[in-house]
Amino acid sequence: MALKDSPQSLEAEYAVLGSLLIDSDIVRPLLAEVREEDFQQPFNREIFRTARALFRAGKPVDPVTIRENLKGKYTDYLVQLMEITPTSASWQEYAAILREKATLARAAVLGSNLSVARDLDACRDISAQLGQLLSDGRRLDAWTVPQLLDSFFESQAPESPKPEYVTFGLQVLDEGSYIELGDVVVVGGYPSDGKTALSMQMAWHMAKKYRVGFFSLETARKKLRDRMIAHAAGLDLADIKRRELDDADWEDLAKRQADFAKRDLTLVDAAGMSAADIETASRAYGFQVIFIDYIQLVAPEKSSGGTRSEQVAAISRALHTFAQKTGTLVVELAQLTRQDKKIDKFGNEIRRDPTMQDLKESGQLEQDADMILLLFRPGPKDKGPDGQELSEEDHRLLKIGKNKEGRWGDWVLYFDGGKQTFSLVTDSMGVMRKFQAEGRKAMERNKRNPDQVEIKELPGEHKDVPF
Repeated sequence: MALKDSPQSLEAEYAVLGSLLIDSDIVRPLLAEVREEDFQQPFNREIFRTARALFRAGKPVDPVTIRENLKGKYTDYLVQLMEITPTSASWQEYAAILREKATLARAAVLGSNLSVARDLDACRDISAQLGQLLSDGRRLDAWTVPQLLDSFFESQAPESPKPEYVTFGLQVLDEGSYIELGDVVVVGGYPSDGKTALSMQMAWHMAKKYRVGFFSLETARKKLRDRMIAHAAGLDLADIKRRELDDADWEDLAKRQADFAKRDLTLVDAAGMSAADIETASRAYGFQVIFIDYIQLVAPEKSSGGTRSEQVAAISRALHTFAQKTGTLVVELAQLTRQDKKIDKFGNEIRRDPTMQDLKESGQLEQDADMILLLFRPGPKDKGPDGQELSEEDHRLLKIGKNKEGRWGDWVLYFDGGKQTFSLVTDSMGVMRKFQAEGRKAMERNKRNPDQVEIKELPGEHKDVPF
């Protein structure tokens, strides 16, 4: 294929792709600004889609890797694209022209559809799409009921890919939530209750599959580094701090090198950064998941005024918009407001568990979040699943205070401070009851089907165990 006879409207496509090919430094911001649908020519769309797939896989994006992934197709065309692009410095202007041309093309299609519409309802739907398109250059993403049903049936078809939900590394969260890239999760807690340690554990888990950025506005990177190594390698934090690791520790650390190499995690010293700074850095690094420790320390924009609550609300809205616009999972750590002490008539302190309304300085955090986790220490009378006494030092309560598409509730976590690791405290009796209940079901099935081997008795089942 040759470029000399290409129509004028395609020059922007050539310039954008040529810029991407000749300058690897603009790949991240370019891919964030341009969409596949902006390319009218199928072969240009395929080249862009290939570059985007390489970027998302964490691989280099250059003419050689693109050509290899295209199986050698368009070799001469790729060379011509680089030859006719004078400079990549103007890529943003090229992208703006590309979006304008794509908008005009989509407007023409909608205009054609409007001219053959059969009734007023169809006209209204097309007119609404056209109005949205012309107002911001993007087509309104909307479904009528027939389109909704078509999409649903397609999503449930056996051959359709399964939805991808982000896991946290804790069973109670992984089995009871449906968090996706583009959502916002808030982890609230009082100072020193472990929200940073819990979030670093989550970040380490997610970094095996996603590019994760951990923005620390409070704790120095060296301290985060030591805590991360303690968790990831199972080493004692005190030994790390005192430089008292022995030969066995170093041997264990060496054995984990292969696992470390699989984690795509970046610690960012974010002191003084604003929401716009965090967004810019996230785009530059291509993060798919970001942790912000913690959101009340994010600097307001210089032009913003108002109270601190209004400033935090603006920060929350900005990060929520960023998450949705870029498909980035944003995990925000947040301080909880200390409760006023109340004493009953017997002189005992009245204690209540925190709620999402206790998020410090802004109710906007509650509104913008898809899920809110609250981490706090147990009270003196709190007991675990098996009735055991809980320790303020060794245990934490994890409360799911908000979950748009999953379970709510409270769970007990064990905190190994030395290894900076949280684990779920399970109900051993509950597990046994579940096992025995399944056993009884099996016996009933056996009675209904005499051809199966008869089960005479379940091991460990006793009549004095309540069910």
